[in-house]
Amino acid sequence: MSAELNSSAELDTTATTRGVAVREAQELIAFAPTSLRLAELARRVAQSDCTVLICGDSGVGKEVLAQFIHRCSSRAQRPFIAVNCAAIPENMLEAILFGYERGAYTGAHSAHAGKFEQAQDGTLLLDEVSEMPLGLQAKLLRVLQEREVERLGGRGLVALNVRVLATTNRNLRTEVSAGRFREDLYYRLNVFPLTVSTLRERREDVLPLAMHLLTARCRPGERIPALSADAAHALLTYQWPGNVRELDNVMQRALILANGAVVGPEHIQFEMDASPAPAAIAPPASSALAHSLEHAEQALILDALREGNGNRQQVARRLGISPRTLRYKLARLREQGVAVPA
Repeated sequence: MSAELNSSAELDTTATTRGVAVREAQELIAFAPTSLRLAELARRVAQSDCTVLICGDSGVGKEVLAQFIHRCSSRAQRPFIAVNCAAIPENMLEAILFGYERGAYTGAHSAHAGKFEQAQDGTLLLDEVSEMPLGLQAKLLRVLQEREVERLGGRGLVALNVRVLATTNRNLRTEVSAGRFREDLYYRLNVFPLTVSTLRERREDVLPLAMHLLTARCRPGERIPALSADAAHALLTYQWPGNVRELDNVMQRALILANGAVVGPEHIQFEMDASPAPAAIAPPASSALAHSLEHAEQALILDALREGNGNRQQVARRLGISPRTLRYKLARLREQGVAVPA
């Protein structure tokens, strides 16, 4: 294979219009059928204020989906506050969530609003909620039921108008059965469950995601490197045990190793022993690879347009193409119904 993912490659940009629309509007890349269905469900639930439980393996992009829901909601112009329940020590999490008054504990020299109050009129994301200690789960349940919070050391209640989203990489039903998660809290959170698939289950997203991550890691004004078809093949046939987080690491390494040149398979370095056996995953058909390359080129052009604030000369320079070629490609996108930024 010798085709490269840039303007010099003779690629027909007939990509999934709906996927690009999702990608362009809210920075959620969705080309795989499962991703498109998930995005549509997320859009629908965003119009309500019900609690959403987002499930999926580590690194699949659960927080990205939570941000998508927030941005599609009527609360989009209000705060989006995320709290990682797994990263905060148990003795600090309560104060961080609910806030505290001056003198509530040693070192509390002034009053402080908790994350619930900071998210007032907006959205609060409880990331990895399954890691929350049982004692604190009971207090969280009360806040969700009563829609009011009391700061540590406080004497009054603060009414809340907050949309709550939660994520977990565990099976909460199993956690409930094992006594590690409250059943009543599970039902309070599980009003509208959404599951994000692993990256290996949505291979149509791999190349558009790879090009988006590659573009995001380039310095402003820096030319975005092309991706060779052989490198694309390597990305498409890898299992991605670390999901999107691992893909981000791989593309960062590729950008450094390529040093401005075309990203080839020699620049794609996976985690040791994580690659599948040669027969574990069948290589994609040439038509499937071409289609994935089209998706990725489309995502790349739209990324460059947004970062260039519509400056066509600058965008063409970043993509390494002529303004005339860029105009042709944009015309093709419009013909397919893709919303091209002004």
